[in-house]
Amino acid sequence: METTSTTKLARMRTINEALALIKQQDPETAVTYNFIRKLLDGDRVRHFRSGSRYILNFDDLLNELNMN
Repeated sequence: METTSTTKLARMRTINEALALIKQQDPETAVTYNFIRKLLDGDRVRHFRSGSRYILNFDDLLNELNMN
């Protein structure tokens, strides 16, 4: 008997990718690269570093911005 697991993967994005997705939904957004970076530095959004890049949990970012 096979069982299927429906594990939802986190949507991980770089800051630039996340910003592009936000601007796609709201072209007039006031959210900037530096604003997102401050959220990460304040540990308000789950993230990790890969070299010099920040990789963040996009869903956490949306929750923090109250966009969901």
